[in-house]
Amino acid sequence: MAGNDEPLNVYHSRVRTHQTDLNGAMYHGAFLDTFEEARVDVFRRAGYSYDRMLEAGWYPVIRHVECDFYRPLRMDEPFQVTVTVAGLTAATLTVQYECASDGDPAALGRVVFAFLDGRHKITRVPRDLRAVIEENAGALGYRR
Repeated sequence: MAGNDEPLNVYHSRVRTHQTDLNGAMYHGAFLDTFEEARVDVFRRAGYSYDRMLEAGWYPVIRHVECDFYRPLRMDEPFQVTVTVAGLTAATLTVQYECASDGDPAALGRVVFAFLDGRHKITRVPRDLRAVIEENAGALGYRR
């Protein structure tokens, strides 16, 4: 977890046993799980929790995901994920994840989210989520 002097959008973790493959490196799919953990943690610290989302009656779904891998992360290796809001349209939110260990890039991910309402119908980016992003634009790397 981030320390008190860490930027809002930085998430810290270590490679765990269940995340490694037969080569002893973090499995490529585990990066996507870690990106999700980082996004949820960063948005919670920015004031937008999972419970708040449920109360508002909407939820995000992944429309597109991509990831470039630069080097393996090994068991128990500390790393950080920097979460930035790379784009925000009327209907989608694009989040970028820069994963590094000791300043050395390991992966760069990008996820485009769409949103569904309680009836499972596509909806616009929820106003309250948009407001949190705009209130924390600098900390989240969001440029309007």
